[in-house]
Formats: sequence, structure tokens, C-alpha cells
Amino acid sequence: MKYSKEDALKEIKRRARVIRQKHDKRMLNALSAAAGFTLIALFAVIGSISGSEVSKSQTDYGAFILSTETGGYVLTAVLGFVLGVCVTLLIRQLKKKNRQ
Repeated sequence: MKYSKEDALKEIKRRARVIRQKHDKRMLNALSAAAGFTLIALFAVIGSISGSEVSKSQTDYGAFILSTETGGYVLTAVLGFVLGVCVTLLIRQLKKKNRQ
């Protein structure tokens, strides 16, 4: 059976959509695994910085795991996270503008 040009174009678009969905799913899985690994690494770094001693009293930061000297590290982590979110949003906006 021979396709018409319209049917052939629809089939090409359908296959492209399926390929794109598979690629997006693989990327989502890879990024989820990377985020999980990063979270575990972050907890490991925080545990090693705090001296891995759990004190019974709370610090200024409301956590009993962190020592009071880790305030700079917490601030750096928060600023790094905010910067990463800003860069991600900027890239998404630029991609949307390029598509239009």
C-alpha cells in the first residue's frame, strides 16, 4: 500500500514524537539519578564538615547536626542553588525565544 504525502508526513511526525519522548524519558531518568547522587553527596559533605558529632543542643540554624561554624557553608549552598535555578530559568527562556 502506498502512502499519500499527507499520510507519510503524519507518520514521520508521529515517529519523531515517539523518538523525542523516549529521549526525554532517558534524560529524565539520568537527571533524576544525578540529583539523587548529588543529594547523597551533599549529606556526606555536611556530615564530614560537622565533624560527624551529634550534639544534644540546637544551634542558631535550628539543626542539631550542623555545628555553628558551618553557617558560611550553608549560605554558599543556598546561594549556589539560587544561582543554578536562575541560570536554568534563563536558559529555558532563551530556548523558547529561539524556537519562535
